Amino acid sequence: MNILFYTDISPFPANGGEKIRSYYLIKALARLGHQVIALIQNEENTDLAGYQVPNVVFYTHPKRPYDLLDRVAGKNYFRRSRQVLQLFDEACAKHEIDVAVLDYGYIGHYIQYFNDRGIPVVLGTHNAQPMITAQVPANSLLARLRRFQLVTLEKLHERRYFKKAAAVLVVSEDDRRYHEQFLEKEKIFFVPNFLDEKEYSLTGQKQPKVLVMTANFGQYMNFQGLKWFVEKVWDDELAERYDIWLVGRRSKEALKQITGAEHYKNITALGKVDDVKWYISVANGVIIPLLHGSGTRLKCLEAMALRTPIISTSKGVEGVASKNFIIADSPEDFKQAILRFKGDAGTGEALRADFMREYSADVNTQRLHQVLNYTLYGRGETKISVKSEMVNS
Repeated sequence: MNILFYTDISPFPANGGEKIRSYYLIKALARLGHQVIALIQNEENTDLAGYQVPNVVFYTHPKRPYDLLDRVAGKNYFRRSRQVLQLFDEACAKHEIDVAVLDYGYIGHYIQYFNDRGIPVVLGTHNAQPMITAQVPANSLLARLRRFQLVTLEKLHERRYFKKAAAVLVVSEDDRRYHEQFLEKEKIFFVPNFLDEKEYSLTGQKQPKVLVMTANFGQYMNFQGLKWFVEKVWDDELAERYDIWLVGRRSKEALKQITGAEHYKNITALGKVDDVKWYISVANGVIIPLLHGSGTRLKCLEAMALRTPIISTSKGVEGVASKNFIIADSPEDFKQAILRFKGDAGTGEALRADFMREYSADVNTQRLHQVLNYTLYGRGETKISVKSEMVNS
């Protein structure tokens, strides 16, 4: 088949949760043996020649600018881009498209373009966004009104457009229950965040004194989690025991905003890196001090895949199928968990096994295969065959 994949994300380099999700969806669809025409953004002007994937051809589209008035009015939730529509026209003229996969964010207003041409659409959600927006801290009346407006616009978009998709992907059972409020249950498919296990086979030499937190610290849930950890958990006693590496976009800015410095009591912000795998693989443990959010945390899955033990709040591992996490929800409990922690290879191996059962590319490529069958032929049919090279790879 020819699958048109569209996203507003710039997947490369794959150094953030939403980027990783889109990248592995593209890879998994191609791994099934289908031709994928991927329409992506490339904000960092990455040389895509270094990210060639078999059966995938990339086209790029520019990020559409919205001025303040557009955003205040919520036009970005409903207005289609002429440039994107033109790119759709070009792709459909050059390739006979069988299925369109629209991934991430509020792009449901493009579904009708494909429905008008008899092309079924799979809509990929990375989370139940209104549930996250509703958690954003709002300390003033104006902030609370703005939050209410955003939640209202997001729900309006979902209810207006999502029902037009042939199938909708959700990443957690909580998200499934949310979407069942306004969508037919039969068209909702659970495909959690997942990783290619072959790309997570590093066995770096563990650094006994190092704990790592990976995130896009520009996102409020990661910033608030770090703030809670620095202000309420971390102290001189812990600093004598461990070094903390903060790895990811805006980590330097976040730590400086919280503490006034990019290095604070053995907490070091390393900023954006092209690949976080090495940092996770050599750390003695990963910390996930999250208080907000939804979905399947990719930072958690990366640690599991790399056999690195995890100390987390309940929210940080919410919805992830494993009993091998160290859970601590109060500042004192989190501190004591770190003080007791010595690293454990056995726990790391158990986490890797849990990852392979639920969050590996092999398992979730098969889930996507079932989604495509449903999208094209209806429930209960299995008319698309899986390429033998995918099964044997």
